[in-house]
Amino acid sequence: VCVCVCVLACVRTYVRARVVCVRCLVSCMQKYVDLYTDFLLNRMISVQFEAFKKGFKTVTGRSNLSEWFLPDDLELLICGRKELDFEAMEASTEYDGYEETSQIIVDFWSIVHALPEDQKRLLLTFCTGSDRVPIGGLKKLRFTVVRNGPDSMRLPTAHTCFNTLLLPHYATKEKLKERLLSAILHAKGFGMV
Repeated sequence: VCVCVCVLACVRTYVRARVVCVRCLVSCMQKYVDLYTDFLLNRMISVQFEAFKKGFKTVTGRSNLSEWFLPDDLELLICGRKELDFEAMEASTEYDGYEETSQIIVDFWSIVHALPEDQKRLLLTFCTGSDRVPIGGLKKLRFTVVRNGPDSMRLPTAHTCFNTLLLPHYATKEKLKERLLSAILHAKGFGMV
């Protein structure tokens, strides 16, 4: 009886759990773990989850999403893809002031394809405001690279609402890489991602 009361007390007040539960771990470890896990993953966030559920049902209405989609499919619809296919993005990119064959564009894509995954995500965030890939992949993203003046020390800038990268016409590939990396590694945005 003491053990069960101890475990329930631990679940109700998890701050006190670390002190009280030393005695009960030996005799009912599995029950303690089950109750504590339920508390952390379900009960502790029940108010927030109910608000999310209410909002989700408001958006989806009376549709039968649960019958049509598996949880992984819903995650894909809501969050987008995790894989970054910059080759597909390159193929669907539009240019304003540059041509697809312009040396700076060739250099730009060469630099982008050589970036590690984390820096590619930073570039995507810099240009679109999100590090997630939209439904349909990066080939469906309407990405535009716009010429933003002659060679200068200015950093590239972006209009995230329009998925547009404003790229000055840098004289060398090295300068393009240095300026691009400086822009994406030090960008803060609105802090909502």
